[in-house]
Amino acid sequence: MRKKNIFRYMALALSCALILPCFACKDVEESSSQEDEPLVTVVEGEYLYQGGVSEYSILVRDDANFYESFAANELAANFQKATGNAIPVVTESALKNPDCVISLGHTSLWEKNVGIALSSDDIVDSGYYIKTVDKNIYISCPDYTSSSGVLYGAYDFLADTIGYEFFAADEIYYEEKKDVPLLNYTGYSVNPSFEMRMLPKADLRDDRDTVRRYRMTSPSPTFGLVAWGHGQASQYILPDAKCTCGLEGCGNGITYQEHHPDWFSNYGTKDMQLCWTGGETLETVAANRFIEFFQQYPDAQYFMFGQEDNVSYCDCDRCVAAINEYAGNVAGLQVAFVNNVIERANAWLHENQPGRRVKYIIYAYYAAEAAPVKTTESGEIVAYSDKVVPVDDLYIFYTPISANFAFQIDSPKNASVYKNLKDWSAIADGQLIMYLYDINFRNYLINFNNFGTVKGMYETCKELGVTCISSQAADSYTTCFQEMRSYVESSLMWDLSLSYDDLVRKFMSVYYKDAADYLYEFYQILRDRYAYYQNAVNPESGGIYGEINSRDLWTQPVVEKIDKAFDKAMESIKKYEESDPALYRTLKNRIMKERLSPIYLKITLLSSYYSEEEMAQMKEEFKYYAKMFKLSEATEGSGFGDLLD
Repeated sequence: MRKKNIFRYMALALSCALILPCFACKDVEESSSQEDEPLVTVVEGEYLYQGGVSEYSILVRDDANFYESFAANELAANFQKATGNAIPVVTESALKNPDCVISLGHTSLWEKNVGIALSSDDIVDSGYYIKTVDKNIYISCPDYTSSSGVLYGAYDFLADTIGYEFFAADEIYYEEKKDVPLLNYTGYSVNPSFEMRMLPKADLRDDRDTVRRYRMTSPSPTFGLVAWGHGQASQYILPDAKCTCGLEGCGNGITYQEHHPDWFSNYGTKDMQLCWTGGETLETVAANRFIEFFQQYPDAQYFMFGQEDNVSYCDCDRCVAAINEYAGNVAGLQVAFVNNVIERANAWLHENQPGRRVKYIIYAYYAAEAAPVKTTESGEIVAYSDKVVPVDDLYIFYTPISANFAFQIDSPKNASVYKNLKDWSAIADGQLIMYLYDINFRNYLINFNNFGTVKGMYETCKELGVTCISSQAADSYTTCFQEMRSYVESSLMWDLSLSYDDLVRKFMSVYYKDAADYLYEFYQILRDRYAYYQNAVNPESGGIYGEINSRDLWTQPVVEKIDKAFDKAMESIKKYEESDPALYRTLKNRIMKERLSPIYLKITLLSSYYSEEEMAQMKEEFKYYAKMFKLSEATEGSGFGDLLD
């Protein structure tokens, strides 16, 4: 069988003005020898549904795992919405007709009729394999994965059959059909552009079903202790916990900090960090903590040993000597330490949970951003020493907190970021996770200007061996196109061949319907204004703490222009006020959520242009919709202050 990259055409036939084709780039394993043989064809005279009725059932194993069960329920629910009739979900022990099934996972029918050995050489953790055999559809993935690929294969199958696409929790598209032809899948694997995909943001944190429908891989049962990232000295080796190291003096309630004060730098302050040269006993204690978590999260694959969220690092004599001897820098100290911890933790896994593979994650963050590398006389970038080469199970979570997100990673504006990423790639290719940002933490209610750089950043990451993208948004509910960003970014993380702007246009056409052109006009005003400001006035404003709450950026004429776009948006949906009140309310609320941003600019920057009566009215409007949309902060951790007084 040959493995090749191809473009598979999948058009979304939208019942709206804008119809945009979507091209999905697949990593395909194909049994045919003909280069131009289509991967998917219609089986003449055979139907999944005919007249809205189906003979099919959705088959899962009796002991189906979480993702297989969720995938089965998603198929059944969406087919019922599209056709008016459900396809029943059955387990193998209850199956009556084995000739008309959609089989999910490694069922006995899969083993009998497909039986392909799926390996990591062909399919990554969230990829899948799909094939039609006789009249049955089989979607499966390798045993070593979480089976999330089965769910994502089910979503692609829904897209092929009923035009399904998930735009937001309150906007799922599908075509109403009575006849659904049976499709012949020739047998191929589908891999996403990035093996792991994460969007840490408040609305997704609180809605795990939406996370799964965006094909995000966190939070999910796959992750053990990844969460929001930090915690060596606060989660793994707790300084105030009772010491169980077993050395002389251990016991009688003595704490780790009391027994091993040299393990912790800046104990008792917010700048506490672990000392990464603490020695074998410290490494064993850390490994034992991992072992506890392995048992607490038996199905998890990823565990994060993330440093504390501060810029302090241990500078004891041991650490200084180790940096000079073998580490190169503080990141090298961390890698060498965790390599040793992993060796101990994996020894327990191999003996007690054979076959289970765990992936460990550490930050490359603040002073640990720079990779522990050196350049040879020939110009080759190599590890500072053998001790700082990450072992196979260790993943580096590179977090360029000072990056300028208005410019590409390989821009001169991000020279240090690009160098660090290339350096890490030299010693950890395929073991890199990239932590990007999607928010200005001082301005939650003003759109962050990374619209034009997201895809390029993803592409650079892909080229340099990044296997996971994580893009953090606000940690509380906010406005600023959050739904659109989630749809567009999750789509690109899954399939990097897609166009950012095409995805924006598609989302707006479906989500804002008649008002789409005017929300797109607002989006274009934002981009045009930032293009001027960040090139001519303040190039550094693209950082996560950049100054964007500025009268130079948001002048009164600019905000009035934005207002006119929103006025036209509201006028475009007015016809629904009587003919379809429910649709009118939905669209009005979606429009008003985005309008809160220019209202905020008027209240905070441009109050001198408005009367007391106008200001009072805007504040009341802001307060009403802020409550509706659960908005609680204008900046990180600040609340609204006197904004609404």
